Amino acid sequence: MAAIDGDTRSPGRRLRPGLELLADHPGTGPEIQRRHTYFVRLKLWLNRGQPVLWRWPSGLVDRARLEDGGATLVSDLRIDREHLIPGLFQGVAGMRVGGRRKLRISPHLAYGDRGIDGIVPPAALLVAEIQIIEERVVIDRPDADNPVGPSA
Repeated sequence: MAAIDGDTRSPGRRLRPGLELLADHPGTGPEIQRRHTYFVRLKLWLNRGQPVLWRWPSGLVDRARLEDGGATLVSDLRIDREHLIPGLFQGVAGMRVGGRRKLRISPHLAYGDRGIDGIVPPAALLVAEIQIIEERVVIDRPDADNPVGPSA
């Protein structure tokens, strides 16, 4: 993923306590919506610049992959509180498809005092760079109450 340090808008702007916008390239597509799924490219760094290395790709088997030796996750992500850490969920608000943002995320909006064993240390400050590549249309699976899927 190309770094976005050079094309910033409002660098260093605090979005909320513990969340800082470091760089913003807005994109030209539609504004992203909560509870929608998007194909994204995501890279995380620890505060001292070491990349967070993903152990395996998270997401749909046919689309999720790792790049840059495991430092970049390319996958489908649903924009909601269940699938994203709070700093990313709040940090992508107002983005558009095609846009990229770089965020500084305090531990209380990331993985907190627990971290992720062997990946993110406890109380780690993170820097995240996220690019929204495209919206994914997700079709609900049929179930007993709705055997043909969602209605029009």
